[in-house]
Amino acid sequence: MMWVRACSTRVRARAFVFDKDGTLLSFSHWIALMEARVELLSRYYRLPTSLRDELLTAMGVDPLKREPHPNGALHLPRREVEELTARLLAGALGLPYRELLARVQELFAEVDAEFPWEEHVRLLPGARALLEAIKGAGGGVGVVTHDSTRPAELHLRFAGLEGLVDVVVGLDAFRAPKPTPDGILLACALLGVAAPETVTVGDSPEDVLAGKRAGCGSVIGVLTGRGTAETLSAADCVVGTLKEIEVTARG
Repeated sequence: MMWVRACSTRVRARAFVFDKDGTLLSFSHWIALMEARVELLSRYYRLPTSLRDELLTAMGVDPLKREPHPNGALHLPRREVEELTARLLAGALGLPYRELLARVQELFAEVDAEFPWEEHVRLLPGARALLEAIKGAGGGVGVVTHDSTRPAELHLRFAGLEGLVDVVVGLDAFRAPKPTPDGILLACALLGVAAPETVTVGDSPEDVLAGKRAGCGSVIGVLTGRGTAETLSAADCVVGTLKEIEVTARG
């Protein structure tokens, strides 16, 4: 068992389950990927700049600041982003939705296959040190994400976390996205621990609710992604970065 200290409280745990983007990794790779997707769509359909910017915003990227847009789809599962993009293009171009959805899926796959992930994936402050501390204390580490499992594993490897994460659970491995607890419960099962023995950490309200519904021993929100202190208030503790979480083998 590890001792975990955050927000002046201390709990015992056998494992951690983390969200990926906004928690362990920054959104930098998604911003660059969405820009590349929109660029290809713009060339293919000869979109005007105004529609290109509208697409970027809908996908979750501020076209001027090149940073996450709070009301966009940056955090959504791939299928939902494809559907949103096809709906927006159908309304703007007057083309059939089903035809556009198929083309969007093809173009997205083309971009994703050639995207230089290793150039854009970035660790958030404290991520590596915290995972090293968990492993050093004998704890397990799981990651639950709305990405598919294999791409998520690649992102973590490009970030230099290979060997520090025991289990990766993508949306292709569980039935319903967060805030349902399915992914966290599956990660706990694969780690061989019970949810009450687990600390879950995430940057979104959905992460927090999923941890609560799973019955995790402690749920920590982190302010390096989508959430604010207010939207993460259901967490047992909210920290600014992962640097504020301390893990030791003994109390």
